[in-house]
Amino acid sequence: MLDARSGPRKEFDRPDTDSPDLVVDGGRAGEAVGAGALSVEVPGDKSVSHRALLAALLPGAPEVLTVRNANLGGAVRALLPAMRALGVAVDADGGTLTVRRGALPVPQQVRPHPGVTGWPEGVPYLETGGSSAAARLLIGVLAGSGTAAVVDGDEVLRHRPMDWLVDPLAELGADIAYLGEDGCLPVWVKGPVCRPGRTVELRVGSAQARSGVLLAVAAAGLPATVRHPVRSRDHTERMLASFGGVLDEGDHELGWGGGAFTVPEVIDVPADPSLAAYPVAAHLLWGDGGTLRVPGVCLNPTRTGFFEVLRRAGADIAYEYGNGGTEGGGPRGGEPVGTVVVRGGLEQAGPVRVDEPWLLHALIDEVPLLAVVAARLPGTSWIGCAQELRFKETDRLTTTARMAGAFGARVEVAADGLTVRGGAPLRAGVVPGFEDHRIAMAAATLAGCLPGRTTVRGGACHRTSFPDFADVQRAVGARIAKDPL
Repeated sequence: MLDARSGPRKEFDRPDTDSPDLVVDGGRAGEAVGAGALSVEVPGDKSVSHRALLAALLPGAPEVLTVRNANLGGAVRALLPAMRALGVAVDADGGTLTVRRGALPVPQQVRPHPGVTGWPEGVPYLETGGSSAAARLLIGVLAGSGTAAVVDGDEVLRHRPMDWLVDPLAELGADIAYLGEDGCLPVWVKGPVCRPGRTVELRVGSAQARSGVLLAVAAAGLPATVRHPVRSRDHTERMLASFGGVLDEGDHELGWGGGAFTVPEVIDVPADPSLAAYPVAAHLLWGDGGTLRVPGVCLNPTRTGFFEVLRRAGADIAYEYGNGGTEGGGPRGGEPVGTVVVRGGLEQAGPVRVDEPWLLHALIDEVPLLAVVAARLPGTSWIGCAQELRFKETDRLTTTARMAGAFGARVEVAADGLTVRGGAPLRAGVVPGFEDHRIAMAAATLAGCLPGRTTVRGGACHRTSFPDFADVQRAVGARIAKDPL
């Protein structure tokens, strides 16, 4: 059951950034209309990129680790200064990151906090901006390796829950102190996990919480069992298994034996299915025929929920796995890889329904996008089991409804989900992006199928996860541009 700490979420409606707007003219560019076949590539997976970078801090890691096809959006880049502060050099060349251990630490500047009058001396200060994945996974690695450090974030991340992770780490013996508000950043990791054979139970289905605990026990070589309420994205399990680690998986339970493993010198990151969802949705919303192919995509079943829900609703979406497709490839970073193939539009599709926790977690980042697609479908759609979205960069249930409502969509917010009543007339206009990359990209994608011009306020915040969003959408026919600064 989700624990929202002791009260309602504080009102931080948007991250403390100020991105340029996105301007979208409706309709598909002429050269893409009726094209027999289009192919577009999307960047590497953000979740796998975080884990691949942090693998450099695990025992058995090489002195030099190369991460190929890394996602270089703001959420991943937020981890790089923290790693440098730990004495790990990270150099970027295109989509390739070269990670070298044993460098001189590069200290980060401390972000002032009204509740902290004195910061711990003699320990690194590690700030991860607005990236919850970077902060939570880093806390896990530090608690496993016994590296003392302070982990902090920006003003929005400081109000997102960390006790989901800190509490189970404390049960395993870690000494972690809150320096400001209980349950929130900044935290001081003082001592490592040290109680072998324990079983910890997670309160939430968050993959970040489960992964943080797994990385801790893996780094410590500590046997432990983790119980979880729902199977969410399992990139950490797959990565550790690809390194030679042994995990025992059962129903809502995961056992780590504490054995050794070896981090390879090169980790290849597959393309991000959550990012592939945007050109796929645009193609379906236009519905003017033709085939779209997105190659090299991570087809991990814990990540393909967006495609599965639309397939259930009647959309023509197929996968070509591995070497079975001409554009496929072998596994990357322990992940199954293939090509997403989309044909036609949404003419035969009906309403969507998400009422299983595992399915919600398989599309948790795509909920705003699924909501705007559902607004174009007949009937009433339901996206449930989604209370965790209230603790993202924004309260994504509320901001999704407000963004979609600005187009004229009828979206109702429930405690744990969204009801979308399709068939309402939608219109272009000025819509809020809330400086939340998922909200802004969903808005820009819907705008492409509506007549007229839409301005997505702060829409260029897509750089958090998808720096090439505008270019990729243009490649499939969108007419999208940034407003002049």
